[in-house]
Amino acid sequence: MVESSLTAEMIGDLLTLAFETSLTVGAGSRFREYEEFRQSTLALIEILDRRGAPVSGHLLSAARFEALLANGDRTRRDLITRAVAASRTADERIRALLTQSRARTDVSDYRGAQQALAECAELLEDETAAEWRPEYQHSLGLTYYYSDPVQAAHHFEESVRLGRPLLDRLGTSQPVASSLHFLGRAAAERGEFDRALRLYVEAEATSDDYLSGHGFYHQRMAEVLIDHGSTEEAEFHLRRSQQTFDQVGQQSHGMALLFGTWSRFYVRTGQLGRAEKALAEGIDKSRREKGPRVELVLLAQKLHLRLRQRRLAGLALLMARAAWLYLREELVRNPLQAVRQAIVVARQSRHLLRSSNSGGRVLVCPCGEDHRSRAADE
Repeated sequence: MVESSLTAEMIGDLLTLAFETSLTVGAGSRFREYEEFRQSTLALIEILDRRGAPVSGHLLSAARFEALLANGDRTRRDLITRAVAASRTADERIRALLTQSRARTDVSDYRGAQQALAECAELLEDETAAEWRPEYQHSLGLTYYYSDPVQAAHHFEESVRLGRPLLDRLGTSQPVASSLHFLGRAAAERGEFDRALRLYVEAEATSDDYLSGHGFYHQRMAEVLIDHGSTEEAEFHLRRSQQTFDQVGQQSHGMALLFGTWSRFYVRTGQLGRAEKALAEGIDKSRREKGPRVELVLLAQKLHLRLRQRRLAGLALLMARAAWLYLREELVRNPLQAVRQAIVVARQSRHLLRSSNSGGRVLVCPCGEDHRSRAADE
């Protein structure tokens, strides 16, 4: 009935509205029909494909929705592969290849990510594709983030430099915002916490309307404030992150990481039982959603918490699980890069495993929001 009564243009508009609504407004924390939404949108894409209408952009939107549920899921990767194959114009192919690169980076396939970007680089030689260069530089930076932080920072800075004059163009603001976000993470890892907070705030002001990104912003703000700010400000951003992820239906790596951040907050406030429970939930979610990198971070937090509690039983099992996970997911792909990555990740994770502010200056959150407001609890 739908296929015979709606034109291809009407179906395309319906899909665009459905995906934009789910990703920017969110379905709300009580919505549970995600599988039905997924199947319905995929069915509409199939109708468009049979009619010979363009579907590459819709497939990428479906993949972005899929990332909320399982970031490393094969369904997401297959949708992106289809989007690359279905692209009809240079712009469509560039967009699909950039998305493919990020999806491969998410599952630690850095060589595959750089292969997608190599093809993309050839298309970007055309001056008419200049608006994609900030996103290309951002995606390239991601492939180096866990192995060569200096090289990664160079690409993120280049993304910001190229993108700032183009912020009025649709689709350019988000790669600039994401690059600022990762530069903020790098600043936090170097101990430049004031700078990290300012970069996060600038990234948030630049970002698009997709709710998931706002959730990550609040999570990263809380991460710094837990150790170097007030508990009131840290809790405000934690609750805003939780609220945002609930609204958009985030069930993937973001929610697993948020459990880890809540755990660190509970450690600072002396609630060690709640800290361990949050970690257990995060580890369970990362395993169910196939997020090995996130699980490794959470296992390191759990190890640190057990040492803090002087609970030595089971430590060997924890370390064995982490070693096996790393060997299976990272080392077998590229042993040399995996060793470099292990060193970088260990260095990056130190600030996550420290105890709370050890007598240093307490930072004031620069976001400008009223942290005493009850808005985050509503």
